[in-house]
Amino acid sequence: MTPTEKDWRLLDEEGQKLRVFSLEKAGAAVPDAIDMPSDMVYRKKNWKRALGGLQYVDEECNTSWYRQIAARWAEHGDEEAIFYRGTSISGKQMLDRADAVTRSLLHLGVEAGEEIACCMANVPELLYLMLGANRIGVKLNFLGTGKDPLFLEDILTSCSSKVFFATDSEYEVIQGTVDRAGFASKVLISLADSLPERPDLCTGYEPELDDYYHYQNMAEEFVEEDDTAMRFSDFLDLGKNYEGLIVDDGNLDTEFLVTYTSGSTKTGFPKRMYHTNRSLIVSGVFHDPQWSGNPAAPGFRALAHIHTESNTNLITTISDALFQNWSVAMEPEYNRDIFLDILYMDKPNLVPATTSFYLRAAQQYSVEKRYHDENGKGRRMPWLFCPMAVGEGCTPGEEAFINAFLKECHAGSGVKLGGIFHKSHVTLGIGGGDTEHGGIYYTLWRASKQRTAGWKLHGDTYGMNPVPYARVTCLRRTSEGTYVECGFHEYGIVVANSASSLSRYANFDQLKRKVITDFAGNDWLSCDVFGYIDDLGCVHVKDRADSTITLEDGSRVLPYEIVDEAVADSDNILSAVVTPCETGGRIELVLNLEFRPMHKETELGILQELDQRLRMAFPDIADRFLYRKFDLDHPFPVTGSGKRDINSVQNLGARFTYRFLRNRMYPVIG
Repeated sequence: MTPTEKDWRLLDEEGQKLRVFSLEKAGAAVPDAIDMPSDMVYRKKNWKRALGGLQYVDEECNTSWYRQIAARWAEHGDEEAIFYRGTSISGKQMLDRADAVTRSLLHLGVEAGEEIACCMANVPELLYLMLGANRIGVKLNFLGTGKDPLFLEDILTSCSSKVFFATDSEYEVIQGTVDRAGFASKVLISLADSLPERPDLCTGYEPELDDYYHYQNMAEEFVEEDDTAMRFSDFLDLGKNYEGLIVDDGNLDTEFLVTYTSGSTKTGFPKRMYHTNRSLIVSGVFHDPQWSGNPAAPGFRALAHIHTESNTNLITTISDALFQNWSVAMEPEYNRDIFLDILYMDKPNLVPATTSFYLRAAQQYSVEKRYHDENGKGRRMPWLFCPMAVGEGCTPGEEAFINAFLKECHAGSGVKLGGIFHKSHVTLGIGGGDTEHGGIYYTLWRASKQRTAGWKLHGDTYGMNPVPYARVTCLRRTSEGTYVECGFHEYGIVVANSASSLSRYANFDQLKRKVITDFAGNDWLSCDVFGYIDDLGCVHVKDRADSTITLEDGSRVLPYEIVDEAVADSDNILSAVVTPCETGGRIELVLNLEFRPMHKETELGILQELDQRLRMAFPDIADRFLYRKFDLDHPFPVTGSGKRDINSVQNLGARFTYRFLRNRMYPVIG
């Protein structure tokens, strides 16, 4: 094994956690022939700059995350750091309250290395808690309510019994389980705690959305009924007289956040993962213009509305924004039906949200004509500069429909970068990665990129670009059971190594299964998806790695191939998902479709044309296709994380499906 190969071993000797990834070590011996996707990092002009960034992190940022944020806000204390439905909180106020949290935690006897359970919506108090706990090396386990009760009980009993934090909206759902865990103290935060007293006097107040500025304070009621519970203000009072030593000796490898996958593999039992300070600091530092090459964007506001148990929210939205001295709009409700309202109320510039959320907003705006005047003119969104679809795929029809909405509302038209970068409207950005890696690849305004880079694409779409500190490739399994690297445009399992990857899973065996070793002995962390890398180095994600459907004769079907053929009709078909079902001992393939709003052809005509195309493209399985239609009145179901709920659709079996026989549709009784 060569020195370079040794540096690509990720697991420690016990296989219990990941070693620190170093692009510098990986690139110590740059290959003579740069002709494989994993070598694309060395083709990029900024790869040496990325080495400098990682060296800067190791030498200058080996501290707590708290200390990095405090340093970046030292000269911006009067600027807005948090926005909460009309309430503007400055950087100085944020850090002062974080320090109060630190003293109160110490008063309760919480020590470095302890793991504190938190079940919270996105409120300003969450950010105070993150900063205050991290200052003294306390780990925060951000759990959600949508877990199996047994799993939730296991999480709570594995955390410190000294204190538990929750917002009243979340606590209401799991109160019984929390009570059985026997916490010495429970800190209950109301969604109303940080709301403005007079929202009508706040800058940006939206009179027609006045209901959003008011919440019932349920925390008060819970505290009155429970001697172990206290309000957040009472908690802060505990530390006022604390005079003990405050030790801030955290470093890059101090464990900080426990977050969770979306749980789509096994509902109710998501993977539990640990992130160190390094994950947050590397990601934040590489947004600096000197390392990213992107222009500075002072004064931006990011929207934190995704569930707090997701590191997409905690790291990509909250931490990365604070590193750039942006403010964070803390939004406690995660609901696609009010997403459009949230955009107008919070006026964020950067908005990571699932494709399903953007589709609902586009439907309400462009089809239902919400936020349109009596003359049919829509209200603009000049602040929405970086709309980013994350967490699930985005078909050509979905992207076109969302982009039409962004164009109609002039999204981003009021934003300038450096006084020169200005657009009449922006198009949708596509973000990728997984909760293990963080957002390791993305493309801003992909539709624009496809036009400007059309001569390079040769008819292909513009994919997602890996961040400069990640090495990405695809691996395919040989008949001998080993893994070899795929060439350009060759499908395989997308894998990566990144300096912002998780440290470990709570379950070590799950981590071992996540690591794939190639034939040369190099370790990679799987992204668990099919995809390919084009000759520009862009990543194209297609489907989950476990999505293959095995027919009764042993032959295999790749659903994304069928979906690609279906969504090629982007003028008429918005979304498509293939699910298997068994009827009479035979595996059928259900094509679950959602038509594009305001399509011009008849639905029967669209389905007839689609059936003919599929029969030509897949003659061996043409008689297995069934069709199920979703529409605006009966939309595609989504999970609690806002992604398409494939499991719910698959559980429908053959119900509500149709089959084509001699070019006519017949209902199938499932």
